[in-house]
Amino acid sequence: MFETLDYQVTDGVALLMLNRARQHNAVNSVMSRELPLAWERFRTDPEAIVAIITGAGEKAFCTGADVRDLPELNAPAEAATLDSIRWTSLQNRIWKPVICAVNGLTVGGGLHFVADSDLVIAATSATFFDTHVAVGLVAGLEPVSLCQRMPIQAVLRMALMGAGERLSAQRAYELGMVGEVVPAEQLLARAFELAALLKVNSPSAMARTKQAIWEAAEQGLGQGLQNAWRLMMEQARHPDVAEGVNAFVEKRAPRWRPLTDT
Repeated sequence: MFETLDYQVTDGVALLMLNRARQHNAVNSVMSRELPLAWERFRTDPEAIVAIITGAGEKAFCTGADVRDLPELNAPAEAATLDSIRWTSLQNRIWKPVICAVNGLTVGGGLHFVADSDLVIAATSATFFDTHVAVGLVAGLEPVSLCQRMPIQAVLRMALMGAGERLSAQRAYELGMVGEVVPAEQLLARAFELAALLKVNSPSAMARTKQAIWEAAEQGLGQGLQNAWRLMMEQARHPDVAEGVNAFVEKRAPRWRPLTDT
């Protein structure tokens, strides 16, 4: 079990909850160590098809790193690498679908989860901003990743203005940061509705589709297309392809193979 996270799987859906509500679900040294373990559990569990990540309580989703107990780096500061931050599914190269359900305040490092999830929904009460520059730090990783979702002008305003540029859930939706806004009391129910729509699909096909899209964002168009073709050819040899065709012809629900190799 985890000290700072709640993790449970129900009917194919893993619910991962950041559980430090009194600290606004800030990531401390323990949570920073536990998040990669939770994602690995999700990755290797053939019964877990989709994950939902959210925060405990009503006030905050995640307010970034806990300054009272900072996450540990993988080396002294001058030699630490990007691998020190492995909080999100994408940072752990998880190719199963992940839904981020933003239930409140999301600040600084909390934006990692928004930037790196596949589907993002937010409660009407959610607020987004980045305070790094206000305390002398570089707003680097989160804004760079958010540029995959949002216009660069909107990212620059939030990154450079610090707490002076706060996005409401509705404004975040208009800019493409989130895909849907719902009343707070409906947030988790809607997340599970989306998960139900996802989990009827071939797990292997979804994984390779997700991988092709995210890796193309890193590689550029030409290499991304080549990589997508490679993944398509891999999937063509997977038993789910024949099963999908047979299920369609026989007018029945497909019996997909569990995902065990990503």
